[in-house]
Amino acid sequence: MPLPYLLAGAALLALLYAFYRYLTADARRRQAALAAPFPPAWRQLLAEHVAFYDGLDAAEKTRFEQQMQLFLARTQLTGIQTEVDDLTRVLTAASAVIPVFGLPGWEYPTLHEVLIVPDAWQLEARPDQEQAPLQGTLLGSVQGFQTSQYMRLSKAALVQGFADADDGRNVGVHEFAHLVDEADGQIDGVPGAVLPPSLRQPWAEVLHRELAAIRAGHSDIDPYGGTSEAEFFAVVNEYFFERPEKLQAHHPELFELLTQALHQHPEHTYAARPGHLDPRQWLRQLRGKKKTLGRNSPCPCGSGKKYKDCHLGH
Repeated sequence: MPLPYLLAGAALLALLYAFYRYLTADARRRQAALAAPFPPAWRQLLAEHVAFYDGLDAAEKTRFEQQMQLFLARTQLTGIQTEVDDLTRVLTAASAVIPVFGLPGWEYPTLHEVLIVPDAWQLEARPDQEQAPLQGTLLGSVQGFQTSQYMRLSKAALVQGFADADDGRNVGVHEFAHLVDEADGQIDGVPGAVLPPSLRQPWAEVLHRELAAIRAGHSDIDPYGGTSEAEFFAVVNEYFFERPEKLQAHHPELFELLTQALHQHPEHTYAARPGHLDPRQWLRQLRGKKKTLGRNSPCPCGSGKKYKDCHLGH
């Protein structure tokens, strides 16, 4: 066969192979991630810091670890003026897994990078924008760039959010809840990707009723949840995963809708099988051994100051 034909054939084969590698890259990444042993040091950090994980049985802990590995295999964590240490890596991945643990196979396909910053930052209005964004101190944010998204998280707030397992505040869960909300194309407080059609009207009714109560000062939901529909969904995810018993007692309709949407109810997921837990049991099991973060404890942000002199009240 003439040399030009051989070269053309070789070039075509190389192109087809490259295309095949491109198409199978994600599958190979997943396979490699799941084949890697889960670091024992990470498992210890989960047991010490993540109440949700510590309330699962052995089989579900393994599934939680695998979902963390898959998340970290496709999402870059970048430290901005701070180190991405093992604790930061573990808590970021745990934050990603918790809101979707009842939704097997869930991924965040448009999120490619999480920027870890040392602490809170100020968001200021820009004079060149007709409608300025919300001003104030931020602990986390989700922003888009072309067809991708990136998240920014305060390292101090991330650690603090897991320091108290039932204070109802967790910035990591909050930001990843925004991505669950956004999976249907917009962050609007209506998580269309997880809400079945039969629940959308009841959700809209509860959403607007609860928003009105927050704005009138007649709700125990964090007032920040009254900022917008989008922030309401993220805030009630924090409440649901950290204070499920209280949410059920004070907001039974909201609790039931979230358990169905996120498949965390015993009828929907792992809790239906013997030995598995429903959301109200995670904290019951842990309260006997829970370490309380006292006013004079070292601040979890790592500043070296006492908690009362640093992040208490932030």
